[in-house]
Amino acid sequence: MILFVVFAFVLGACIGSFLNVLIIRLPKDESIWRRMSHCTACDTPIAPYDNIPIVSYLMLRGRCRACGTRFSMQYFWVELITGVLVAASFYYRFDHVVDVLMRGAVPTWEQLRSAVFPWLADVSLLSLLLAMTWIDARHFIIPLEITVSGTVIGLALTLIYPPLRQQTPVFGFYGEPSTAIGALTQAGAAIGIGGGLFIIVRWVASLYFKREALGLGDVHLMIMLGAYLNWPEQLLTVFLSALVGSVGGVTAKYLQRRTHWRFEIPYGPYIAAGAVIAWFWGARLVDWYLFWCAS
Repeated sequence: MILFVVFAFVLGACIGSFLNVLIIRLPKDESIWRRMSHCTACDTPIAPYDNIPIVSYLMLRGRCRACGTRFSMQYFWVELITGVLVAASFYYRFDHVVDVLMRGAVPTWEQLRSAVFPWLADVSLLSLLLAMTWIDARHFIIPLEITVSGTVIGLALTLIYPPLRQQTPVFGFYGEPSTAIGALTQAGAAIGIGGGLFIIVRWVASLYFKREALGLGDVHLMIMLGAYLNWPEQLLTVFLSALVGSVGGVTAKYLQRRTHWRFEIPYGPYIAAGAVIAWFWGARLVDWYLFWCAS
């Protein structure tokens, strides 16, 4: 199992390297494809052997080989965090598959499918949320490229593997029209509830405060999350983001010694925190809440 987890960590670090490109270039409206990685100080292209995730940063002590300019610690931390998240997700999703392999047996296609597609959903969602959080925390924007890409990926995974939406095929074939329609219906409900709720909140709050109180990027983010979460988890995300955001806002006010509440905080990271909790533990939290209300 350790070897598989290490491989997942390396893969995650490579994904983190790409996320760094998104974090640096998207706020500047730079292409992420047309030019290879380069030093932002001397403009020297970074050689492949200096572009190994985590390792190159440590070996070069965080500096450019050509001019000696120090790179931001962001490169190291994003690659490390992504590697840990991907490895942890792999351990969580593939535990039963690896157990079959360790016994010398061959996993069934259903066992592989039940691990691969949830893992791909984990990796895509966590990666997009990490990049979005870093950008929003620094620039107070949520790039449309991230939310649109996430929406497309989430809907594609929904169609390919409807059990992500708790849709079980009647005849054992996941391409059944009824199963696909059910999954898309769940996605549409989640998108409509999450995005629609934030549009209403944005409109009402803007009227009350007489200024923009919620960015349109937050609405786009909730639409993207609807491509992954079912509508109860969407509502849970809204509640958790408000709860965590309130704590974060109060903390920021006192740490910055502000005497008023008229200051901006990026709300995207709080939505991301609520979404991660809802993604992994949302169903259990919703069941617990309904049981508590019924008792």
